[in-house]
Amino acid sequence: MNKLKTLKLNRISNLEKKLIDQDLRGYDHYVFIDGNRKAQLITNGKWVTEFIRTAVIKHNALVCEVLSMRVEDFSEQELKDFENGLLS
Repeated sequence: MNKLKTLKLNRISNLEKKLIDQDLRGYDHYVFIDGNRKAQLITNGKWVTEFIRTAVIKHNALVCEVLSMRVEDFSEQELKDFENGLLS
């Protein structure tokens, strides 16, 4: 796997963890990550709060941003982690 693809996958995985573990923690909703790594909210017809809708929209915008990044756009720490073999 090439360097850019690995860096992108790692950044998107971190965004997914943040969305699920921090942003939506404590809410009784299902979040589905589709094949494009974007979030979809599953609610069974229940009303969705503005906060949850906003969190999902922000996550999807960040995923789109990551997909257009170049190697130079990643942080020094992410690049060091890749070089040291911490990212697979």
